[in-house]
This record gives sequence, C-alpha cells and structure tokens, in this order.
Amino acid sequence: MSTAETRRGRVTDRGLFADMRGDLGHPPLLFLHGGPGQGCSDFMAVQGDRLSASVRLIGLDQRGAGRSAPLPDGARLTIADLLDDCEQLRRALGIERWAVLGASFGAGLALRYAVAHPRSVAAVIFENPGWDAALTARAVLPRIAPVLAARGSHAEARAALAAAADPAISPRELWTAYATARDALGDDREAFFIPDEAARARLAAARAAASGTGQDDHPAAGERSTARARSEIIADPAFVESLLPLLPRLRAPALLVIGGRDPLASPEQRAAFESGPYRRQVAQFANAGHVAHVQDPLQYAGTVSDFVRSAAGDLSGTGTGQVPATGW
Repeated sequence: MSTAETRRGRVTDRGLFADMRGDLGHPPLLFLHGGPGQGCSDFMAVQGDRLSASVRLIGLDQRGAGRSAPLPDGARLTIADLLDDCEQLRRALGIERWAVLGASFGAGLALRYAVAHPRSVAAVIFENPGWDAALTARAVLPRIAPVLAARGSHAEARAALAAAADPAISPRELWTAYATARDALGDDREAFFIPDEAARARLAAARAAASGTGQDDHPAAGERSTARARSEIIADPAFVESLLPLLPRLRAPALLVIGGRDPLASPEQRAAFESGPYRRQVAQFANAGHVAHVQDPLQYAGTVSDFVRSAAGDLSGTGTGQVPATGW
C-alpha cells in the first residue's frame, strides 16, 4: 500500500537536509538546486506540492548549503563530493533508481551524476543548464552590459563587453568577469534573471508562505556555511570544465527545459544536447527567464511529471522511504 510523505530534516551521516513530499509508491525524483549554494527552498516553495501530486519529490540542500549541516572547520568541498552525496542519499532512502532534475548549476551536477551512475538514474531533466562556463559567460555578458549602462555603471558595462570579446581569456577568467558583472546589477539582479514581473511576485509569495514553517529557515550560521560551501565549489577546477563532452555519454532519457528569455542561454549548448544519440526532448517556455519553474508553475509541473512517468518506467515501490537511525 502506498503512503503519503511530507518530511523535512537532515538525513544520512553527512547531515544532508532533504525536503521529501509525495506518495512513496510514486516514481522518485531528486531535485538538485543551482547557485552553487542556493538551496532547494525556493523550488520546493513553488513546485513542491504541485510535483508531489504525481512523483515522490526529494529536494536536497547540497552539502554545506542552506539547512544541511555546516562544513566542519578546515573541511574542503568539491563537485565530486556533491555527486557522492547523491549516491549516499539514494542508498539511505532505499531507492534503486530515480529520476534527477537539476536547475542551472544543478543541471551540471545532474549530467555528471547521470553519466557516472547510469544504473542509478532512470531519467534526467535539465532546467536552463550552463554546461560550459565559457559559452555561458560569452552569451550573458553582452546582455548584462546594457543593463549596467542603464544603471550608470559604465565602467562595469565596458569591462563585461571586453571580457566577452577577448579570444584569449580563460574559462575561469570569463566566469569571474560574469560573476563581477552579475553582482554589479544590484537591485536589478532578480529582474535580470526573472524578467516577468508576475513570476517574481509569484516567487515572493511562495517564499512568504514558506517562511515560519521550517521550510525556509536560514540562521546566520547557515548563511555563513552556505557562503563557504559556495566558495569551495567555485574554487574547484572542475567548476569551469566544459561538460559538453559528457552529453554523448548520457544514456538515460533526457528532457531539456529552457526559458525563451533566459539570459544565460547559448545556442551551442542546446545544439549539443539535441545532437545526442539517445532519447532527447526539449520543452521551451517562451516567456520564461532563467527560473522557468516559476513562470508557469502548472505547465512546468505537468511537463516534468509527464516526462518522469513516461521515461522512467515503473519506479513505483523502489524505496521504502525508511531513513536509517543516523538520519533526521
């Protein structure tokens, strides 16, 4: 008999925070957030209850981020550690195979994980990925520059355009130029990534509804840990590696969700996805920006749920939902 589940807390001996919702008999779907270090609370506030109507949704705060346990003093953190955490969580939950949904930076994690652990991943969904740091930065810097100029940040706008046009600049330098320009957006930053005002209001309302419920608790210690985890991941040489060579190795059925107004989108990355030898689908939300799941929440949930159910096969009953004594 299937059992509904709504549980939030730390699980596994690494203190990973998971927000788990839905029927234990439904196909399991792991959500990997962006950032790095963004946490899963925003996504779960908008999509948690919608998606959990048809899938067993598991939102994860990646190691050191959000509500997961702070990194121990002196501990290092790499992308390889985050991938290993996904496998440990899958085993801890008794799940044989699951679908994986990654957004932005999380889409890179999802691709790496699906290629490294093909027997664990039945289907994979990528929302507005940035699989190549150089291509992403070259696409977004010319879009940031006029926004900066309109704010009066003319030096920052010129620096953004110069970096995008420099043929000799390294992927690391390009990403740093993008991060500098992004941070210079100030109060315009959220509008740049979510250009639709109604979508921004929807996200703000979801955040407000989640506050005070334990879904969005980020004490100062958690913020410091998140900042440190973010810095560790960005410093990892793997952070700026192009992941495009991994796409031909992806065996699981894959869905690419893209926002038609995503400022980070580059046609080269979409073309690389579509040229893969295995089952690939693209769902474009024409008016959405970088955070497609808030633009049209119902359509997004339906698209993801339908894909997971059709591509993943019958994953019902792949896990008991019981958590070892070391968790929670």
